[in-house]
Amino acid sequence: MGRIALGLRDVLLNQQQNQIIRRPKAALISFTHNHFHLRNPWVIALWSLIFPGFGHISCGSKLKGGFLFAGELLINYKAHINMALLFSFTGKFDQAKEVLDPQWLLIYCPVLILSVWDSYRLAVEYNKLSVLADRAASPITPTVVGAISIDTLEKRNPWVSAAWSMLLPGLGHICQSQIATATYLLVASISIIILSHVLPAIGYTAIGDFQQAKVILDWQWFLNLPSLYGFAAWDSYREAVEINKLFEIEQARYFKNNFQQYVFKIPFQTMEG
Repeated sequence: MGRIALGLRDVLLNQQQNQIIRRPKAALISFTHNHFHLRNPWVIALWSLIFPGFGHISCGSKLKGGFLFAGELLINYKAHINMALLFSFTGKFDQAKEVLDPQWLLIYCPVLILSVWDSYRLAVEYNKLSVLADRAASPITPTVVGAISIDTLEKRNPWVSAAWSMLLPGLGHICQSQIATATYLLVASISIIILSHVLPAIGYTAIGDFQQAKVILDWQWFLNLPSLYGFAAWDSYREAVEINKLFEIEQARYFKNNFQQYVFKIPFQTMEG
């Protein structure tokens, strides 16, 4: 009987391990984490339309998102798309046509379309996987201690993360232990700030030399910053909200499994009126 009991226990453990591998909810390592949660596919597609790669990064597909993000920067620079947009918005359509490189523009179009379509598709599929993981009650590891870092689920203030991201993109994601995303954003933002000469332009603006500020500013690179700052603030805020939800799910499961009696009936409220 003892051997039969041990055999049944091994079967149950194997089934549980297969379930964990098949429908995971979150993965934490010592310096970053990734998890499934519900996303609005149209919002993800919109961010990919604004800047290819942002939608994939927000979905958790960071390697693919980083590749598209770097490709967009290169193609945008070669095609002079930002300068063409600047001239178009100021009514200088002839200069916009002259500065735009049609060869690189034709390369940019399929990359943009692919980014929007694929990020929307990923958001839909990941929503399905998130629901399946919730239904399977996949275990969540709240704390991981590594040799170089520690990653843990804890309550965070979303507005604090957004504020750090507005100071410099990537800082808010460091607060969330999202080192991969933070690296992308920090490298990109610092590089663009230096290439656009925005800091000297701010210095000239502060002393009232607006003409010199306009001359020194590189608009081709500068026009990337609004999208970068906006995405960093939004994504770090959203990430903090989702981490808080994940923390509550893990804590509720722990209390239920260890302290709640099986005869306990969950109270409910009825709708009045």
